Amino acid sequence: MVTETSSSESLAVAERVRELMNRHGIGKRQQTAELCRILDLSFSQGHRKLRGNSPWTLAQIRRVADAFDEPALKLFDSINTRPDETEGTAHDAVLKLGSLEIPCMAWVGNSLDAGSRPDFIAQKLNNRWIVSRHEGVLLYEACDVHKIEIQPRRADTDKPVIAVVDDDHASADNLHDYLECTGFTAMAFYGLDAFAEALQAQVFDAVVIDWLFGVNTSAGAIRAVRESDNPDAPIFVLTGELTTGKASESEISQVIRDYNVTCFEKPARLGILVADLSKRLMRS
Repeated sequence: MVTETSSSESLAVAERVRELMNRHGIGKRQQTAELCRILDLSFSQGHRKLRGNSPWTLAQIRRVADAFDEPALKLFDSINTRPDETEGTAHDAVLKLGSLEIPCMAWVGNSLDAGSRPDFIAQKLNNRWIVSRHEGVLLYEACDVHKIEIQPRRADTDKPVIAVVDDDHASADNLHDYLECTGFTAMAFYGLDAFAEALQAQVFDAVVIDWLFGVNTSAGAIRAVRESDNPDAPIFVLTGELTTGKASESEISQVIRDYNVTCFEKPARLGILVADLSKRLMRS
């Protein structure tokens, strides 16, 4: 239940956060991991925020500033200096309309006199701002509300992003659907070329990939993940060809040693795979 920045604001905040980290000696390749630590995000979430592709909340901006013992105002400037928002101070708040509670951003002004008759009032209760319609009697100390902004929350940005790579469409789709039902955002790729192209622009929190793609193996794709912006992403290799001899046990063993991957035989038990995946993402 948070208020989000707009796209242009997200870019401005991201740039300021990167500058802040540079000043504090956090190298470019370590900045995403540091942001994930501060905000408790998955790697893909942190990566999107630092690129300005994911909205920021006021609480997140404050947490970053506090982590480096710097004034939050340095990061807020992009939000608080717009001409139409000069009255009042922006706060994360909850808009109460009857039994409905809606996350919002409220620009709160001065305390109201007892005889005031505004449309909306803001009251700080239990350490949070509550915005409601004025009912005619001020039961608690209330403040004027200059502006209320409501934006939809993008829930998918809160989920770890898992790449599923398999040229068997049915297998890929089945795993994709299972991951989506168990709390992840899954992206299915039906070939190595499609995955390689996606890896140039997208960061994944984990990868589940088949071993054989025609006459090729996924060894090159696995190496590319280890050379990507998230080189520590858990990688799970699936294969159903060890018993047939089509897949080389020695080659898979070498990939496991070189790139720290986990191998599951097909048909994979999806509950066990997802449990292992969840454990590794929580640990990271």
